[in-house]
Amino acid sequence: MVRLSQYILSTLPFSSWRKIEAGNGDQNYFTSPAASVAHTHSDGPSKSIAIVGAGSAGLAILKTILDLPEDVRSGWEIALYEQRRNVGGLWLPDPNTPNPPALPETPLYPRLITNTPHPTMTYPGFTFPPKTPLFPGHEYVEQYHVDYAAHFNLTGYIHLNHTVHAAGWLGNSTYGQWDVEVHHTHEGVSHEVIRKPYDHLIVANGHNHYPRVPKWNGTEGWLANSPSQGPKRELLHSIFYRDPERYANSTVLIVGNGASGRDAALQVGSLAKRTYQSLKEGVEPTPGANVTVKPIISHFTNHSLVFSDGSSLETVDAVIAATGYNFLVPFLSRVPSGSTSIPGLVESPTTKHNSTTAPALITNLRYIFPLYQHIFSLAPALPPTALTFVGLPVLIANCPSDIAQSLLLAQALADPSVLPSRQEMLDDLASQEERLRLRGYNPYEVGHKMVGGDDDAQGYQNALVEYLKKQGVIPDDGKDYVEQWRRDARKGSFLLKRGWERIVANGEAEEWLDGIETEDQWADLMGRLAEWQQKWEDENDQTERPSWDYVY
Repeated sequence: MVRLSQYILSTLPFSSWRKIEAGNGDQNYFTSPAASVAHTHSDGPSKSIAIVGAGSAGLAILKTILDLPEDVRSGWEIALYEQRRNVGGLWLPDPNTPNPPALPETPLYPRLITNTPHPTMTYPGFTFPPKTPLFPGHEYVEQYHVDYAAHFNLTGYIHLNHTVHAAGWLGNSTYGQWDVEVHHTHEGVSHEVIRKPYDHLIVANGHNHYPRVPKWNGTEGWLANSPSQGPKRELLHSIFYRDPERYANSTVLIVGNGASGRDAALQVGSLAKRTYQSLKEGVEPTPGANVTVKPIISHFTNHSLVFSDGSSLETVDAVIAATGYNFLVPFLSRVPSGSTSIPGLVESPTTKHNSTTAPALITNLRYIFPLYQHIFSLAPALPPTALTFVGLPVLIANCPSDIAQSLLLAQALADPSVLPSRQEMLDDLASQEERLRLRGYNPYEVGHKMVGGDDDAQGYQNALVEYLKKQGVIPDDGKDYVEQWRRDARKGSFLLKRGWERIVANGEAEEWLDGIETEDQWADLMGRLAEWQQKWEDENDQTERPSWDYVY
């Protein structure tokens, strides 16, 4: 980790940009005039932008930048680096079987089906193909991203199998450049290391990579003392979860009730010998899951799990920790070898700093701060558009949110004066954090979650676009960015899912989907489905089940 004590500001110029061919040790140098970080690009691109990640967020910002008028982005160099073999982010399956402790490429599991209807998840104006099930499997969502990249001619800017390994800033709060080190790999083997300068670095590589597992006392002893009869005990994060069949003869405890925890409870609960679910007080169990609810874990002993109420279990064979992910961006915490640059992000889980006092951009593993609108780094040593993020918000529909963020970011890249002053942005961030505190939340713990569910999530997106309208940089059509049909369908996701399951069971899916192609037609279908299902539930005295606002 890069600690605060290691944070050293340097404004030394770049030397040269290097391309190092891997395998033979030869170094081929090519030079780029960089006698000063105030280089005016007279002999190169007028602006250079590196985007990291070709999932929902990376594709959104790439397309939005390319949508800028040609005369605005003329002369810009834009490159998107994706470390995997194709676009799609977490929706792209891992070709390998997870082998702990090595982390898999994605938390995707074979039985994953969306938990919100796909029209609510789409990039505005770009629907899923006709006949797509309303709640599709992951393969449909993967193909949707592939289709999006192809339809809008994004692939020419995307460098697959290119991993951004390190990035350091050389400059100050007014100007400078990134020293970016990229590793080009093929089938896991590095072929070359590339060093390039960029004016702007956009982080869009998601936040479901680095599992967060609580530190429970006694886990080592419990794992080391498996019963002589039965399966070997295991404690794994849900990032490793794939098939429920492997738990068919086991007693399983699932920790947490997020999206993956609910899916594991539903899938494992129907197959395991017995399934428990550990939940915080006041959290509802997963509807329809065959589980026994337990409180939070207190600690482990050599032979049992002990819970906060003093109860214990001695028969558990496996613990699946669906406990979320740390907000880490390792390449921002590293600088290229031999560079005098500073890291873009400091990892400091126990920091005493806040957004007002932070001397650098910091992650406490739950929250990256200070960021204006979850997008722009307000680190003192960088201009606000030098380091930006797309896709950090959690509990939000990713594709439309990514576009909303991208609209503001693209305009700020074209004209930084679109943004408020740095002090105004810091004041706005402090006010937002205070509003969370008044609602009973610690902003440094809830991080980038839209804690108010869809109301907060949609209000956030609307506010980003409304700001641009007030600045006069995009037309004011008098409408909210998030359409009413999206709002209604997301709030009714569980009702719609129950209805869709009934339609599939009746063999009527083809009939419902016939002729549905446009956004308006999908919106109409969901409205009719909600009315149809609600009428059936009312007539059959079906009690409304709990619902949550969440998306993958």
